[in-house]
Amino acid sequence: MELVPEKKVSNEIYQAFSLIKEKKLVEAEAFLKKEIDRSDPKSGPERAALLESTLGFLYRVKGDPKAAWRAYEKAEKLLPEDPSLKIISARFLIDEFAQYDSALKKAKQVLKLAAGSPSFEHQAKTTMGLAYLRKGEKKKARDVLQEILKKGFDGMASAENIDFNLVEAFLRRNLELDQCRQFIEKALTFARVKKEPKRTVFIEKLIGSFEQVFAHP
Repeated sequence: MELVPEKKVSNEIYQAFSLIKEKKLVEAEAFLKKEIDRSDPKSGPERAALLESTLGFLYRVKGDPKAAWRAYEKAEKLLPEDPSLKIISARFLIDEFAQYDSALKKAKQVLKLAAGSPSFEHQAKTTMGLAYLRKGEKKKARDVLQEILKKGFDGMASAENIDFNLVEAFLRRNLELDQCRQFIEKALTFARVKKEPKRTVFIEKLIGSFEQVFAHP
């Protein structure tokens, strides 16, 4: 189940993100808490969950990971079968708390909940690869990267959905250079086929930023 907010919620979230972008974090927090208080989780859990998730992002920006995690937990409890919230919390567990096994568990749940969704399957596999790599289980991480590469990006709506975090993590460790290059080149071809110039430029720059790594394995 994907999180599809109502128009009103979209406006609220847009307002919250605008405040965050303007560094008006106190105002953003007050605004989100007010909207959360006004929410009725029983009649509209999607609204409350999206607001809680946005509050979690705000706390990350503020550098308060514990408060961010509490907000993400509340969001996930409101929509326990929403794959996007599980991906968000899984990545947070990896980045902030080194809770790799918990992150793997959530990613595997996403594979079940969103079976048949190329974008969510891609995100879940990427999350698994990151968890394995950070755990030091390089072979398992490499196997996941190979699975992602083999599957490719067919079925994705946009190249914007391609996640480069695992590839970048491998490249920064000077590992799996051939597979990483194949991944990026496939992504570039996909972006060009989809006629997405901004994403194409981004991927070209990514190749350029790692050109020395590719040239000197």
